Amino acid sequence: MLCCPVCKSRDIFPVAGGYIGQVYLCKNCKYRGSFVLEVDDNAVLDEEKKVTEK
Repeated sequence: MLCCPVCKSRDIFPVAGGYIGQVYLCKNCKYRGSFVLEVDDNAVLDEEKKVTEK
């Protein structure tokens, strides 16, 4: 699962690719770049539970 490195949103999609490499766009914070976070599904669910418990 891919996540935005700025806002940690999962609403991140590839917008360009090929020779220059993959470029992603976050629909939440408008981040555009090639660096994204790839996380395990269980790790994301655990983090969401921690946030909602606070």
